[in-house]
Amino acid sequence: MKLFVDTSALIALADRTDQHHQKATGFMRNAQSIPEFHTSNYILDEVITRLRFTAGLRVAIKCAESLWASRLYHIHSIDQRIERAALVILKKYADHSLSFTDCTTIVLMDQLGMGQIFAFDEDFRKVGYRLVP
Repeated sequence: MKLFVDTSALIALADRTDQHHQKATGFMRNAQSIPEFHTSNYILDEVITRLRFTAGLRVAIKCAESLWASRLYHIHSIDQRIERAALVILKKYADHSLSFTDCTTIVLMDQLGMGQIFAFDEDFRKVGYRLVP
């Protein structure tokens, strides 16, 4: 089983003060049946930047280094082809509050054949993806 991991989930895992921290860590403790976690370099950019300002530089660096070193996470690079497809998604869902990074995630998830995402961002549910936990 493959699961895409969004910014909101990674921040919740790394930041003990995040409102979703307990739910996120509980989910990960029980996630033995998920052998592959996927995310992107755009999501890592968001995570590192947000953690740097909410939880501190040390937490941001530790999170980034642990994700890069992890064998559980596949970190996909967003290229220009994905960016252009993401712009089409952004236009398609102009009435939703999707970020450009969200749109790159949607394109990547579709390419990988994934229908569910570990996230606390309801926008993904609004455009047809299943949120876990």
